[in-house]
Amino acid sequence: MKNTDIRVRLAALIITSVGILIIRSEYAVYLSLLVVTIWASLILGFKKVVPQIVLFAVLELGLFLIRDVIAVGNLPLLLVYIRRLIIAVIAAYPVAKAPTGKLIASLDKLRFPRTFTISLAVLFRFLPTVGMEYSAIRRAQRYREIGTSLRTAITRIPQLFEYTIVPLLIRTTKVADELTASAEVRGMKLQGNYNPYYEVKMQVSDWLSLIAVILCATSIYYVEYIYAGE
Repeated sequence: MKNTDIRVRLAALIITSVGILIIRSEYAVYLSLLVVTIWASLILGFKKVVPQIVLFAVLELGLFLIRDVIAVGNLPLLLVYIRRLIIAVIAAYPVAKAPTGKLIASLDKLRFPRTFTISLAVLFRFLPTVGMEYSAIRRAQRYREIGTSLRTAITRIPQLFEYTIVPLLIRTTKVADELTASAEVRGMKLQGNYNPYYEVKMQVSDWLSLIAVILCATSIYYVEYIYAGE
């Protein structure tokens, strides 16, 4: 499963993203989470999806506690949408963790426009980099004892915001320039056909995985059909 074709992973991501917008019953939501977790775990390992599972559980607990509290307004509805978004994020992990060259080669096989292909590849590479840069900034702040206590974080929000956002913007701008230069060196701006480094070809296991994804999606929609009518 670790070598599953990128096109199959994209199909699973698209089906999951559309599905979480359509389904209404909680049973279908939980089943979607289970299926997507198993899918991502088979490709990347269970440890990669543990943080998202924990976040989903925390949101589920928060939703249970404030569901009938009138004072919070529309917060429960917001938690419902964030909780569903986590399922799509888990489905996007197998695509985001794929090699950039293999992702671009797969999208070219699907005849996607080159501008869309490059934008999507850069997006999947840029977002994890932003998270790494933010972690580095927070480590530097802790080393200098900036915003390390809860009292400081609450009483000095403007300063803490400045100490975090300004370095992050500077670093991400530099990273964006480096990504652009790397893409140009690799010939991304060239027109016409080119030979990709990765050979993209659907194997028997990939077709079986695609069939499994479609069957799982059909089963979830069947559960939705049953419980949504209650």
